[in-house]
Amino acid sequence: MNKKTFTTHVFVIIMLSMLFFSFNKIDHDPLYSTTILIEQEDGSWVLQIYSALTAFEHEVHTNYGKDSYKTPEEFNTLVIQHVLKNLSITINSKNTVSFKNGYVKLGHEASAVFEVVGIPKKATKVQFTNSSFKDVYNNQNTLMILKKGFKKQIFLLNDSNQHSVELKVSNNQFAQK
Repeated sequence: MNKKTFTTHVFVIIMLSMLFFSFNKIDHDPLYSTTILIEQEDGSWVLQIYSALTAFEHEVHTNYGKDSYKTPEEFNTLVIQHVLKNLSITINSKNTVSFKNGYVKLGHEASAVFEVVGIPKKATKVQFTNSSFKDVYNNQNTLMILKKGFKKQIFLLNDSNQHSVELKVSNNQFAQK
């Protein structure tokens, strides 16, 4: 990794940390989570989902059982499996993207991170669903899409919109339809 790439990665990590802490309403509260879709310098995309560890635990226990894992690695595998079942991005009404190389970072505030494949260079419409925390009563998920040259917007996913949002692309910004 060259110095410029390293510096860019450090900058992105710092910015994401600041964004996460500024938009996550109450630290360690399982009701609140943040999903960030990020365009990288090289045009590739990464998806990061942050929430309290207890929210991930609740979803795993609800969907797989409290005795479904014995090690942190087994828990991480179930988190990835659960998120992939409840995550969908469709671009321009036809291009459904895929997620690969998912991993989980555990802590009081845990995160699931994925590489995103299949986002076209030109998007006119985005359908985004993340119902990963639907079993957490009254959950609120903040969605941010960080694309080069686009205005930063925040969208809320919750029970009232079935954890889904439809966006149109206009004037270098995403707007809710």
